[in-house]
Amino acid sequence: MQHDTRARDTKAEIHQAALELFSTRGYEKTSLREIAERVGITKASLYYHYSSKHELLKAIIGSFFEDLNEMLNLVDQLPWSAETERELMGAYLDVVIKHRVAGPLVLRDLAAVLAAFGDDLDEVVARSRDFQIWLAGPDPTVGDRLLAAAAVEVVGAVLSSGLGPSEVSDDEIRAVLLDAATAVLSRRQRTTTNV
Repeated sequence: MQHDTRARDTKAEIHQAALELFSTRGYEKTSLREIAERVGITKASLYYHYSSKHELLKAIIGSFFEDLNEMLNLVDQLPWSAETERELMGAYLDVVIKHRVAGPLVLRDLAAVLAAFGDDLDEVVARSRDFQIWLAGPDPTVGDRLLAAAAVEVVGAVLSSGLGPSEVSDDEIRAVLLDAATAVLSRRQRTTTNV
């Protein structure tokens, strides 16, 4: 007996088309009609899957926030050590790499993302700050906190570099940026409370 997987494939195609159009044209300038045409379905068929463009945006970006929250839950479970620090930085990097195609959309249409997620986004920001505090290590100085924030920003290069999957592999990104973030964090031993 064969199972019809068309609905799941259609949703994936809708996500891909929306990501491409949102990233190149912007969220506000992209219509559901254009997304439907890109996928090769009617606008009514698209409405079967998503009742609005807002709902489609939430579905695309929401999976990033879900994965990020799952990773950030580890901060509460693991005590800080040099080994767990690298492990969690790698886990954070893996989430960003997994969602790197959606990254330009988030950066380009931040207002739409803020409107779509509101309080949920506030929680992600607060939990991300907790991650930075955890990365700063035990009894961190102000300098340690700044270096932890800088290490997290290094991971953001996945989104801001403009390098797509055809230009650089996930493995290469992970190796380069994990080493770079770890190098930033390693400077903590040289910071002082006067920073």
